[in-house]
Amino acid sequence: MTQHTSTGMGAMSMGGAAMMDCKGDPDGVPERQGNTQGHVLPGIIFLIWATHWLISASWRHIMAQRSGRHYQARSSEGLLPMIPALNGFNRFPVESLLKAIGGILLFVLQITYGSYKNLVCPADELRKGRLVTQHLNSWAHASMNLGFSLSGFVDLLSAHSKLPQGTNLAVLSGAFLIEAMLFSMHEKNGHLDQTIHWLLAQTCWAGAIFAALEAAFPESFLLTVGRAGSMLLQGTWFCQTAAVLFGGSMIWNDTGMDMSGNMVEDEAPAMFLPMIFTYHMLLVTIFMVVVYAVLESFSRRITHGNVEASNGSPSFGGFETSRLLSEEPITEHGVMMTPITAVQYGLRK
Repeated sequence: MTQHTSTGMGAMSMGGAAMMDCKGDPDGVPERQGNTQGHVLPGIIFLIWATHWLISASWRHIMAQRSGRHYQARSSEGLLPMIPALNGFNRFPVESLLKAIGGILLFVLQITYGSYKNLVCPADELRKGRLVTQHLNSWAHASMNLGFSLSGFVDLLSAHSKLPQGTNLAVLSGAFLIEAMLFSMHEKNGHLDQTIHWLLAQTCWAGAIFAALEAAFPESFLLTVGRAGSMLLQGTWFCQTAAVLFGGSMIWNDTGMDMSGNMVEDEAPAMFLPMIFTYHMLLVTIFMVVVYAVLESFSRRITHGNVEASNGSPSFGGFETSRLLSEEPITEHGVMMTPITAVQYGLRK
């Protein structure tokens, strides 16, 4: 989802070589490539997706601790598992389908938004047969979606085929790895642009590492938290990138005149970015701790409330919510009663 906004300045690559359009004009390649919505939209998607991971995995971890079971990492999660009304909805692989289909749709959208981003200069241009410089970043951004699409298809395949343990998370790690490599090698013009994309790449490297470790150690809940946190940070930093590159604030203006009247690059905005990045890290950490604490408190209130209700009113043979949370069979009056959650777990196995 990338359009180009020219600033009237010749674009230079990281190594100093000129970026030229199909006419051979360095001024034809804009200084700032992309737009606000092209960065905010993926940022919002990553924020929602990571919050979904965090809530669902945290709830499963809390329930596993209550029942004495081992937590198991997953590459896809059910939606708000603490809400019984969604149990039927969560029987379907919704997240896997969204990854598989949504990734392909976003790929197509990003290379066709506004107009098709052809990769090769046409025959009537000076640089015919050569790559279209200003379209390469659009293709790089679009290609990042394909790794997550593959992860979705592998999730769906694993529901019908017995793949080696950890395959789903290993493929998800590969999706983050694709992002990390492309952002790390993102050819950009000024130091500010290079720095902000380098920091974005670090969130992707972190996601790749955490997901790979989850594949090896699936019972470690903190690795899942690390993966969710890296994606949360990726989402907030995408939105920060939009504000820095396209917000128009003088704070992020990296060009100005020196005392001799020459246009020079101001290093201050690029130097300020790592500090802002650390604030994002702190806020993401606080958010994750608060989410887990709220869910843990909610689970205790449910259990405590149902225990009080069962002590103050007669039982008619039904299962209270507190017993459903235990996931353990209970013998009462000589009859063994099995919670629904245990039955569902057995059916999945």
